Amino acid sequence: MLNNKGFDLWAEGYDKAVGLSCEEKSYPFAGYKDVLAQIYQRVLHKEKAVVLDIGFGTGTLTTKLYEQGCEI
Repeated sequence: MLNNKGFDLWAEGYDKAVGLSCEEKSYPFAGYKDVLAQIYQRVLHKEKAVVLDIGFGTGTLTTKLYEQGCEI
């Protein structure tokens, strides 16, 4: 498990690492984009959705939901 210093070092390349892992279907992010897409679609099916994001990371999904008018 990363401490705050380790995460700070990883954060700069986090989205790239996620993308590579997802493309390669390798641990730890295999299927990550599919999961985000499912969450996105389910939230958007709710009228005036209110979202509590307790692990927003770099904010990829949160940003998209906010841009669609969701209350975060």
